[in-house]
Amino acid sequence: MKTALLVINFGGPQRAEEVEPFLFELFRDHDVIPLPGGPWIQDAFARRLSRKRAPQTIAQYARIGGGSPLVPMTFLQVEALEARLVEKGHALEVAVGMRYTGPTIREALAQLKSRGIERLICLALYPHFSFATTGSSYNAVAQALAELDMAGLPVSFIPAWHHDPGYLNAQADRVREALEKVPEGLTPHVLFTAHGLPVSFIERGDPYQAQIQNTVRDLVRKLDWQGPYSLAYQSRVGPARWLSPATDEELERLGHTGTQSVVVVPVSFVGDHIETLYELDIDYRGVAERAGIAHYLRAGALDVHPEFIGALATQVEQAIAARTRPCVRCLLPKDEAYHAQSRCPDCQFKKPAYLGWRHVTPAAAPENAAIAEKP
Repeated sequence: MKTALLVINFGGPQRAEEVEPFLFELFRDHDVIPLPGGPWIQDAFARRLSRKRAPQTIAQYARIGGGSPLVPMTFLQVEALEARLVEKGHALEVAVGMRYTGPTIREALAQLKSRGIERLICLALYPHFSFATTGSSYNAVAQALAELDMAGLPVSFIPAWHHDPGYLNAQADRVREALEKVPEGLTPHVLFTAHGLPVSFIERGDPYQAQIQNTVRDLVRKLDWQGPYSLAYQSRVGPARWLSPATDEELERLGHTGTQSVVVVPVSFVGDHIETLYELDIDYRGVAERAGIAHYLRAGALDVHPEFIGALATQVEQAIAARTRPCVRCLLPKDEAYHAQSRCPDCQFKKPAYLGWRHVTPAAAPENAAIAEKP
């Protein structure tokens, strides 16, 4: 059976003129901003907001070199992954699809169709599952498969891999590298930071927060870290209630309580982009300095760390061999009878849309529009 691997990432503009189209695609995503009123309302909202946000976002990208490094780094990661899989005896047809910029998921699937594939494995480069990231990407896969007359193709979706030992080892290595740069005699506060999410998503069953908390617990244990640490969420905007504390507010708190050294660890990103290079390295560094924190360090992105690439290869190998598919939330293997049900009998997780259960996508609510306020 000719098996293909589709690797999916967020995408990002490479030049200033690509910023507004990128924002438009992001804001029109109903899984990210579930507005009532149908596609026409969603598109009108996206068009208005992308025009409004583009100048400020272009200025931010200008501060980090003019474009996002995420797309080229994704191709380097996939190149390393493909080489690792070949070493392990897996010669797959491999393609890359971006959610909001080119090459798109549909373009990648059309390319794979032309190669005569008979089975598809989907791997999203998000360690933690959320309706707004992995769920949105896999919904786009399902839609594109239908449009390309590929709906009958057997598909294995890899839901989340934050628990993979290789991923945790690579993340721990990056933290150690940052800790080694702390001036001697200082005990830093390790601040884990993840992309924020409106609380309404969590209330509707999104497992993202629990999986982030598990990652922090696992990393603290792996590092045998005895010093102070905390978890915060970045990129919070708008009037809706978001996961808390916010990263900038946590930095202010730490500074005002006398903390002199902070090591910031982004745990939900696997490559640098605007939220690490601008938000953490420029914006939040300024917050820390104004709060009196003398030493502000950030752990580096995973990029092509060998353990990280090994973790991705392990996930693909498991998907190739699997005769069962895991639940999105509890990640326990499930037989085919499970997939005929709308809920997981173990954790009661409602099936996401890409598995055919459209009604479980977070319901439309005005507060969810707040997620559109920042890319």
